[in-house]
Amino acid sequence: MFTAQTTQERIVGSTGCDDRSRLSVEEQNVDRKANEADASMAEKVERALWNNGVLRNTDYGEIDVLVNDGVVTLRGHVINTTNQQGAAEAARTIPGVVEVKSYLVPDDKITLEVARALGEIERDHGVKFFTGARNGVVVLTGEAGSAEVRSMAEKYAANVPGVRCVINSIQAPGVDLQAEEKRFLQPSIGEPIYFRDGLFGKVRKVIINPNNRRVIAMLLPARYSNSHPDSRSPAYEGGQSPEHLIVVPVSDIRHLTRNSGFLETNSSEAAKYADFDPARFVSPGEEWTPPYPYCPNEVLFPAETSKKS
Repeated sequence: MFTAQTTQERIVGSTGCDDRSRLSVEEQNVDRKANEADASMAEKVERALWNNGVLRNTDYGEIDVLVNDGVVTLRGHVINTTNQQGAAEAARTIPGVVEVKSYLVPDDKITLEVARALGEIERDHGVKFFTGARNGVVVLTGEAGSAEVRSMAEKYAANVPGVRCVINSIQAPGVDLQAEEKRFLQPSIGEPIYFRDGLFGKVRKVIINPNNRRVIAMLLPARYSNSHPDSRSPAYEGGQSPEHLIVVPVSDIRHLTRNSGFLETNSSEAAKYADFDPARFVSPGEEWTPPYPYCPNEVLFPAETSKKS
C-alpha cells in the first residue's frame, strides 16, 4: 500500500514560494481549472481539513492549499504544532496524494522563539516583556525604560522567521500607544482595491517595514501621474499617459477582506498619492524570509528604513 510522504518545514528558512505559481490571481484560477485532477484533489483536501473539527473551529480559514501533480502544499499559520500535524495528516488521507509539503507555521513555536530572542534584552535592561501570537501576528506587551529599548524589542521579534508582523504595545516614556496604528493589514498581491466610488487597481507589490514586518504601503497601477507625461516615451501615444505605479499607504484602507480592499478616499482624491520612485525603495536580501503570504519578489523596503535596520 502506497503511503504519501509528508515534509514538515521548520520555521526557519522556507516559505513554500517555490511550490506555488507566480502567475496573476486570474491566471492561477484558469490554470487550476485546466488541471481538473489537481483541482479536484485540492477540493478534497480542503474538505478533509473542514471535517477535522479542531481545524474547522480554529485554523481552517488560515490554511492555503495548492496541488500540483498530486503534490499537496499547505501554507499559512496555525495555533499549535498539533494543528500543524493534523492538517498534514488530513491531507494524506486523500487517495492519490503523492506528497504533502507543509509550510504551516505554528504559533506556539513562534511564541517560544520570540521569547528566546527577547531574553537578551530582558537580561541586559532589567525588563520583562510578554509575548502573544495569533496566526503569526506577534503582540508585545510590558514596559521598557526607553523608546530605544522598546524599538529594540520590536526588531528582535521581527527577526524571527515565520512572524507575520509585530504589534508593539510595550509602554515606554514618550511613546503614545494610542497614536500608533494597531490594525493588522496585509493586502494580497493581485487583490483589487476600490475607491469609495469605484475600482482603483490591483496590488502589484507591498512595502514592508523590516523592523516590524508590517505592511505600510502598497503599489497600485494608475493611469495618471503627478508629473507630466514624457512624449518621447514609447508608451505615450495619441496623447495617452503611460500606466504609472503609485504608492498608497495602508492607513488609507477603510476595510480589507481576503478578496478586496476599500479605501477611505474617492477617485477625485487620487492625485494625492505619490508616484512610485524605485530609488526610494530596495529589495529584501536573500537571507530575509518574507511574512506569509508574500514571496520575496512581491516585497520592497523603504530605503531609509532598510539603512537603519
